[in-house]
Parts: sequence; structure tokens; C-alpha cells
Amino acid sequence: MKKGRVVVLTNLKGGVGKTTDTDLLAIVASKPALFNQKVLLIDVDLQANTTNNIKRTFNVNQFPQSFVKAAQTGTLKNAIMPLTENLDIIAGSIAEHELVDSIIDNSKNKRERYFYFKKMVDEIRPKYDYIFFDVAPSTDSVVDAIIMVTDYIIAVQEVKRMAMEGTSNFISNYLQPMLNNFPNEAQFQVAGILPALLSSRKKTQLLNYKKTVARYGEDNVFHTIVKNHDRLEAFGENGFSLNDYNDRKMFALFADLFTELELRIESFEKTGDVKDFRYESHYFDSMTNTTLPAGKEIQLDGIAE
Repeated sequence: MKKGRVVVLTNLKGGVGKTTDTDLLAIVASKPALFNQKVLLIDVDLQANTTNNIKRTFNVNQFPQSFVKAAQTGTLKNAIMPLTENLDIIAGSIAEHELVDSIIDNSKNKRERYFYFKKMVDEIRPKYDYIFFDVAPSTDSVVDAIIMVTDYIIAVQEVKRMAMEGTSNFISNYLQPMLNNFPNEAQFQVAGILPALLSSRKKTQLLNYKKTVARYGEDNVFHTIVKNHDRLEAFGENGFSLNDYNDRKMFALFADLFTELELRIESFEKTGDVKDFRYESHYFDSMTNTTLPAGKEIQLDGIAE
């Protein structure tokens, strides 16, 4: 039996790169030469960008079922498609999202709406170490029900003032009421705030990053930072690759992000908190954009292996 941890990278603001971050985390975690985790990637975003990334990366066009179609049948297992030995996907669909949203809204009561996916996710948990959902930057019924089966949330925050305020609202006005309404059943923890799209050359952004750390505490902000890399934008256009030096840098960055995530999870599961949590980069120094020795050893053996 696997660990079956459900992880969601999200926030209420779009355009912060959460889909690319989610996809890369799933791919890196599943690589046998890196972490060798059994991973399921589920696309629930309204735009189905994860599905398009996977199509371009693995040269696939047909999927057994979309997430929405599977959810309507009451089981997700028939929608699972293997991509590699360790990585599976459940594809998304742009046109169908509102169907399941309306089904959830028509549920008998509030609890049924919030726990609509619980049995479906529990059925497939034992097969996987990690299940990553890519969700829309919204608070519709589908997202609510996914959050309620999530174990660890990574709040992706662009290092801008309005985004900082959005993160605070997301935690206090969206997540906290769920915990208040279902104190014995809501199981999610905020693993940390992930700074994203940071440009070291912009003094305002560096100042906002420091304010974020000061506001939430060093323990609660990921040491690993996803800066504004051209390579990440290229992945979104062309699919993911692992062919040259720049690709290795990005995989080193996300190897650090996954390593830090696992250590944060370990801290939560041992102590119930991340108090006094510290992490030192192992694969990639985010601030200096330097690939460290362990990152240089990442094998460029192709993405689909």
C-alpha cells in the first residue's frame, strides 16, 4: 500500500504558473533515477492545460475518460492512463467542467457537496505515493470538494503586493471556514507558501518576498523559489523535455521543491507543525540560479522514461 498523499498547488489568482509547477513536480517525483514515486496527475482545471502539456510531452491524444466523465460514474479508476512506469494521468476536459459542478450543487446537503469526491479518491489512494490535482484558480463546488480530500496545500504566491493580500484572503476566508465547518473531517494542511515569478532584479519584488517571510514566518514559506524562468514558459508552449543544460536546471529546481515538500510533510506527520523548519538547497540554489553538484548529476535520459 502506498502513502496516497493528495497535494494541490493553488491560489485564487491565475497566471502564476501553478499548472507548470504541478506538472513538473509530478514528473520529477515519478522519475526512477530521482525519487521513484508512483504518481497520479489529475487535471481539473477549466482550461485543461495539464492535459495539453501531457499531450505535447508524451505524444498522446487519446484518453480513456475525462475526469468529469469518470466523476459522473462514481469512480475515477477507469479514467487512469499510464504515461510511464511511475506516472499516470486522468485527463481534463474544457467543455465538461460545468456538468460535474452542477451535479455537486444539486447534492442533497452541504456535507455531501463538500465530500463528493471522497469515496472516489479513497478508492485509488492505495495505488499511489502522491496524487497531484491541477485545479482552477476559483472557489467553485468542484474545487471545494477537491480541497476536502486534499492532504497538503501549497499556496502559490506571485511576489507582488496584491498577490500577497490574495494569499491572506485565500487562507483566512476560504480555507479556514472549511476547517471550522468540518473540524473532525477536513484533513488538509497548508504545507507552505511557494514564492513564484520572482525577479531578483526588481527591488520591489525582493522587498515583497521579505515581507512575505516576515508576515508568515520563515517556517511557513518555502525556501525553494520558482523564479520567472523563460524555460518554464517554453515548457508550457512545447511540452516538457529533459534534453539540455537548461532543462537540467529546471529539473534540479523542482527536485529541490519536491525534497522540501517531503520534509515539510514529514514534519507535519511527526509533530503536527513545521515549527523551526529550515531547508538548505540540495539540487539548485533558487536565489543565485546555480545548479548544485547533486543537480548536475541529474541524468538527461529523456522525459518519457
